Amino acid sequence: MTDGHDQNGQQGQPNQPYGGQQYGGQQYGGVPQAPGAGPDGGAVQRPSRGFEIAGFVLSFFGFLAIAGLIMSTISFRRLGRAGQPRGLSLAGIIISIVVLLLTIAFIVAGIVGASALLETCQDLGPGTHDVDGVTYTCS
Repeated sequence: MTDGHDQNGQQGQPNQPYGGQQYGGQQYGGVPQAPGAGPDGGAVQRPSRGFEIAGFVLSFFGFLAIAGLIMSTISFRRLGRAGQPRGLSLAGIIISIVVLLLTIAFIVAGIVGASALLETCQDLGPGTHDVDGVTYTCS
């Protein structure tokens, strides 16, 4: 037929399945793929955002930031391989590191302060003492 229709009345090339048309080496028309289907027809598996969200939330809580750092790092790598945006994972990694450093700094400051207090009480002896406007109660 010369009007562009094949013997079944469908428009397209005679050797094209489902009436698909070919332009510049690419086929258009035909059977659409299911949403989320890959180029080979298999489903594309998108990584879960659960690790990303949990890692971000845990990154704010002291030593739980260690778990947040691990989860955020895992999700950062998974999302990177899948070509997905990974900003929340990166934020979780950065916040976890900052919170861990601050937590360690506060613990070190507390230990230094407690040791200085114990040393002062050891020098002063038991009882209540007023030194330079600071009251120490040692037992």
